[in-house]
Amino acid sequence: MARVYFDKLKRLLDGSVLESSARRRLIHLLLADEQVQQQIHRQAEQSDTPLLSVESEALKQLNTLCADYSPSVVERLYPLFSLLLHHLYPRIELRGLSALHSLSRTHQLVYLPNHRSHIDYLLISWALYRERLALPQVAAGDNLNLPLIGPVLRRGGAVFMRRRFLDDPLYTQLFRRYLGHLLQGEIPFEFFIEGGRSRTGRLLPARCGLLGMTLDTWQAQCTKPLALIPVSINYDLCLENSQYLRELGGQPKKPESLAGAIGALSNLLRRGGGAYLSVGEPLLLEPGDKPAPAEQIGRRLLQRSNAASIATPMARLACLLPGRVEAALPRADLVRQLSRLSELLKALGVALPQPDPPAEEIVADAIRRRQISATGQQLILTGQQAAGLCFYRNSLSHALILPGIMLLLVAHLDSPSKSTVTRLLRALLPYLNAELHIPEHYLQNSAATSLRSRLVELGLLADASTHLRITGHPLALTLIRLAEPVLLRQYLLITVLQQQPRIEESQLLELVSQLAGHIHLWYGYQAPDYADKRQLGPLLKQLDRDGLLKREQGVVQVSRDLTPLIRTGQKLLPAVLLQEAERWLQRH
Repeated sequence: MARVYFDKLKRLLDGSVLESSARRRLIHLLLADEQVQQQIHRQAEQSDTPLLSVESEALKQLNTLCADYSPSVVERLYPLFSLLLHHLYPRIELRGLSALHSLSRTHQLVYLPNHRSHIDYLLISWALYRERLALPQVAAGDNLNLPLIGPVLRRGGAVFMRRRFLDDPLYTQLFRRYLGHLLQGEIPFEFFIEGGRSRTGRLLPARCGLLGMTLDTWQAQCTKPLALIPVSINYDLCLENSQYLRELGGQPKKPESLAGAIGALSNLLRRGGGAYLSVGEPLLLEPGDKPAPAEQIGRRLLQRSNAASIATPMARLACLLPGRVEAALPRADLVRQLSRLSELLKALGVALPQPDPPAEEIVADAIRRRQISATGQQLILTGQQAAGLCFYRNSLSHALILPGIMLLLVAHLDSPSKSTVTRLLRALLPYLNAELHIPEHYLQNSAATSLRSRLVELGLLADASTHLRITGHPLALTLIRLAEPVLLRQYLLITVLQQQPRIEESQLLELVSQLAGHIHLWYGYQAPDYADKRQLGPLLKQLDRDGLLKREQGVVQVSRDLTPLIRTGQKLLPAVLLQEAERWLQRH
């Protein structure tokens, strides 16, 4: 079947990849732009290079950069891509697209999806075309500009750009002018706010360079209001999950190639369960507004993306399975816990698929996809499966972290009162939010009281008048297990800083990642996501904002006593893990 797709794609492209005259005119218009010409002359003079050579290089860069959108090619490819997507994901759920029709008439649209898989490109454009919305031009890494594939993507609106270019003034000027052309022409634009694909299933910190450039260009050149639209995408089966595990295990990322793309076509034969795309609440800006800094806007958009996220069947199942390979788990027990977890998520306002598959069907589908294994009525995990589940579990961490932390506080504090639990939860909230991009409505002052009431109603927490207590409900223990690794990672960072109050940031991130990985392997848990050091960056920034440390020229220096944070962690985390961390640090 993969060969059929490939051959049909080749036939559709024959005679359809000639460069359009409109694109040629645009390229020469951009090249003749006054600011571009000034930069060309400046670069020729500074580098002592012939003017014609610099201009030739600029023309080459524009030819790579500019899309060549073709409605006729998109129309012909749509049935093929529909067939491909529905074969790969028999269940595709789309939410929030219809509201974009009216918004597109009043605002300049910029789509900002999260990035889980290369399938994201196809799914978003397919969904927008299906809804009869104008397709955006899409920022894509120039590593995807491959023979055969590149022309298809370009005709679908791909803008092939370098991942980093702010140190190249000419390229930066070319891209700015092209971006200005798109926004002035009211052409929708799309880029992945995380920059690259998440290897862990969690949202990565927002990459603010392109976001800031988009905001600056809109402010300077456009009169139409701007709508920044977060888009959440999740899958029951991420095709690249095995590749991500290898990369997190230390293998280098393989460069994109035509041979690799053709080899990956065999993945299209798989049946991946569901694909879920949900449009979040747009962030609207009016001409003349002074937007917040790009970093702050990026954080808000990530929060809104998580708020729109659909709790996939596979994510819920992964939350209930341990990170370690243990004895077999009775299938009936897992089915019961899955129903209870879905009930909790509904009570918390987290979106579930509509209709939501029965719990037994969710388990059966995961077995069929070989994401878990079964022996009779007992469920087991191989080491590879246990590691692979982390990706899906992490996609729900933003929704379950606060219930888990509240239950953990009640479980580990002596006779915890409501006020004590609420105070500690609020103290931890900025650091949890920095890492997990918790939806805004969970951060309101009344959220802790509301959460406590929900946990009591569901029997996970008991209100004993003067204090709270854990009921021993199996789901309560599961939620605590989900919260502990997040708190542990943050504790380990603080511990290293306590011992080394002045340290290079790169060394700090490497040390904490190695320590966290060691602790989990030592304890028997699969936690490949700890190898992704990018998760720690937002936590460092939050500690910096709170005045606990300073970050200057790649060096982190502690500014205030961290002992209170260390003591809090010692109360809440298993002593055996903290003791092993101390032993490891003494050896390193």
